[in-house]
Amino acid sequence: MKHKHNGVLTVLIGFVILSACRQEPMDEMIDPCDANIIWTPVPPDTCFSLPINGLGYVNATMHWPVMANPHYCPFDAKKFVYLKGYNQGGDVYIYTLNLCTGDNALVLNDRTIYYPLWSDRDWILFNKGNVHLYKMKSNGDSLMLLNSLTSLKSYFWINDGLNIHARWENNSTEYGLIMNLQGEVLDTIPVIISRGDYRNHLLAVRGYVQNGNYIGIVNPDNWQFTPLVPYNGSNAPNSVNWLDDENIIWSNYDGIHTFNLITNQITTIKSTPCSNMRYASISAAKDGSGKILTTRVEYIYVKPDSLVHYQRISLLDTNTGQEWILGLD
Repeated sequence: MKHKHNGVLTVLIGFVILSACRQEPMDEMIDPCDANIIWTPVPPDTCFSLPINGLGYVNATMHWPVMANPHYCPFDAKKFVYLKGYNQGGDVYIYTLNLCTGDNALVLNDRTIYYPLWSDRDWILFNKGNVHLYKMKSNGDSLMLLNSLTSLKSYFWINDGLNIHARWENNSTEYGLIMNLQGEVLDTIPVIISRGDYRNHLLAVRGYVQNGNYIGIVNPDNWQFTPLVPYNGSNAPNSVNWLDDENIIWSNYDGIHTFNLITNQITTIKSTPCSNMRYASISAAKDGSGKILTTRVEYIYVKPDSLVHYQRISLLDTNTGQEWILGLD
């Protein structure tokens, strides 16, 4: 399915997203920090077919600004980094937000920026121009090109922010690379894994085995991938995180799910079976609170003949299922 208004949407999240039903509105969240941020309960569930024109595009008007890819600060669960675009074809902005003070600080803007990730060492890692990896401090200082390698993807912080994992393709062959903070390649690993999360010396990742994609874990001592939850290759997860010491959480077109390493139980936190809402990404707070930030993408009829395409950031409590959209417009 194609999107008529996917210029900056593609810039921000790098893939097409659609679908899902919405929960009933919850009570207003009481902000423990009394920040000047509006918290809006998610709208009630609505499922409907998207109107598709003859060219295969959804007939909808994009709501601006567009926001995507929130990522919690690993050493302060009141802060996160995210992307914002104000108009079609314009610059993309990296901001950091303090959920307690409401401070919304600009870090960097450029024409094309993808997936900012905050580290334990206060570096923010991101892709610019869909070509190179960069890092910079959360206050906007010390911008640095990591190395000359192009098309590094599926990057994430490991070893408590001391190293970076990334996938690199060379002559149609993919490699898993481990780099230091200076961008030097320290090792080539024997397993191909996608974007993941590091905790207690284990990586929660999406990995590949002969019969398909799996959610699983990797021990960086031997880089052995242990598959846990099978996945259809055409329905691969968009984000994989540690929710706490025992639970892995991920999002895909079907919703948001967890896997408990102790009980082997799979739990669906939020189901998205319809074509009018999806979660394009998630990020779990590192304080064990069970809260996650999401990129919430949905289509809403603001009038009977007016369909609007929204891409916003939401806060979801996995303990209660309550969800609120952050007022960052």
